[in-house]
Amino acid sequence: MPRYFFDIDICGNAARDPEGVVLENDEAARLAVTGVLHDVALATLPDGKPQLFVATVRSPERGPLFRTTLRLETERVGAAALIA
Repeated sequence: MPRYFFDIDICGNAARDPEGVVLENDEAARLAVTGVLHDVALATLPDGKPQLFVATVRSPERGPLFRTTLRLETERVGAAALIA
């Protein structure tokens, strides 16, 4: 089975996956990357500033395969926007 690497970029701070994970195929990697970004976003617990999370799935033989982006932003709306 092929090995896939999940390189993560959080607001411009990039980290390359040195180990990777063995998955059945490209579709399994595409589905797994969403869970990876979810876990990363939960672990960083943004402080109200916009956060941009990007995960690039790559194969050692074929290079980058997928890029998934998650933008997390909290903003005041309605009456709460008037209280700052």
